[in-house]
Amino acid sequence: MKINVLSFLTGLLIVVLLVAGVMFLKSRKVAPVKQLPVTAVAGLHRAFPKVIGPESAPVKLIEYSDFECPSCRIAQGTIAQVFRDYPGKIQLTYRHFPLTSHRWSIYAHQAAECMQIQGKFWPYQDKLYEKQPEWAASKVPPVEMFGRYAREQGADMNLFTACMGDVAVTRGIYAEKEEGARNQINATPTFFLGGERFVGPREMREKGVNAIRRALGLPEFPVVPEPAVPQAKESLPPAKK
Repeated sequence: MKINVLSFLTGLLIVVLLVAGVMFLKSRKVAPVKQLPVTAVAGLHRAFPKVIGPESAPVKLIEYSDFECPSCRIAQGTIAQVFRDYPGKIQLTYRHFPLTSHRWSIYAHQAAECMQIQGKFWPYQDKLYEKQPEWAASKVPPVEMFGRYAREQGADMNLFTACMGDVAVTRGIYAEKEEGARNQINATPTFFLGGERFVGPREMREKGVNAIRRALGLPEFPVVPEPAVPQAKESLPPAKK
């Protein structure tokens, strides 16, 4: 897949900072485990799509998201709800779309992809959204926090640390973003259900859920309009006597 040159160069620059974080992680003692070579990491990161839900599910959603995006965090409530409401009927594919306006986003995406290699993407993405206010407010690259979250999820920390400095993983993340850009995505989260597109948590909640119900042959929920915000009345000047 062809990568935009600017995105690729940005990825390379970010990797320099990622490597600094990796050196910090290496300075922390971890249990001795068998470590895969970095070349093996590079070969693994595109092999396992980030998919949850059965292949037989009649509803197949695609989500382009940014871990540092507050709206993406809010939308997770709607996604969790549809999985609860329609068990076995939903399959979700996650695709990276780190926004350049979010300074720590690419670090979070790199960490999540490294956890995907270990089969722990979904609980890790939940942790990233849960802890978003913590790591997004960091004054320095929150690599140590991401390492701590990985350790809490039972990650192989040697493999995780090697992966965090792997440029091939970064390139894979930007490849997914480039794919989204070709689909004219310019905001997160963006969801696709077939040919329908839903942007933002409100649109997913109000329109996306009904699209899911239509796909399942269920009646749509009535859309309750948002309460109108009262407008302040202009005060007229007093009448001249």
